Amino acid sequence: MSSIERPLIHDTDQVDVVAMLQMIWRYKYLIVFVAAACGLAAVALALTATHIYRAEIVVTEADEEAMGGLASLANQFGGLASAAGIRLEQAGTGLEAQAVLHSRRLVEEFIKRNDLMTELGPIAGDPPTLWSAVNEFREQVLSIEDDDDRGTTTIAIKWTDPKLTAHWANEFVALANHLIRTRALDESSKNIKYLNDQIAKTNVVEIQRVMYNLIENETKTHMLANAREEYAFTVVDPAVVPERRIWPRRTLMVLTGGVLGVILGVMLALAHNVWCRYRTRESKSA
Repeated sequence: MSSIERPLIHDTDQVDVVAMLQMIWRYKYLIVFVAAACGLAAVALALTATHIYRAEIVVTEADEEAMGGLASLANQFGGLASAAGIRLEQAGTGLEAQAVLHSRRLVEEFIKRNDLMTELGPIAGDPPTLWSAVNEFREQVLSIEDDDDRGTTTIAIKWTDPKLTAHWANEFVALANHLIRTRALDESSKNIKYLNDQIAKTNVVEIQRVMYNLIENETKTHMLANAREEYAFTVVDPAVVPERRIWPRRTLMVLTGGVLGVILGVMLALAHNVWCRYRTRESKSA
């Protein structure tokens, strides 16, 4: 048996490294060809892949002290307000604002306003639906990361157009503020109307005083919601138009293609070598 035809596996179940290297050298042209083909395929894919850009906007929750000062009032008259059916918790603060930011409704409204159904909706050839568009947007386009240590939230948008990417990131936060502001305005208007009706129905001075205090703070809430665009979230770092894409990573793709090509070439060479040995043993036994 020649050195090139030495078996790669001995009885000790260990690979003969020398025989393996000899086999690789014997099939070097095949390995080089396969690696080059995979490398060229990776180059073609890298050059034709759709460019993806990422824009980020960093926000923090609005200062609750500037939201009308309802915390102290809630401590004083929280029980009475609850009995009267009034919510003293400010809409758009704390966990409620974060819930809106992560909500499906916010994404649905954003998709409707930007007419993204046709670009996000189709799945496996099915006609686009709002449900599929929302899922696609949340999985492929939008990402939200909360930093509890710093008290900030980073909203990132990934898209093919760098200008749209930055515009959508800023608009997404603006829409969240708008929805929360609208809800606060509606609630404060309803509360003020309800409190005025209750004042007219009672002659107890103490209850009327409490009601007037509630009306005063609801009025502050209404005025603040009207005057303040960044009602629930304050923008710390707005999104800007990205100049560099995040995909494709051409160098990494080409290197990966070349490495995979070498591995595939070695596997093909090994398979061909085993097949040749099998044919040789069959011919000798015949």
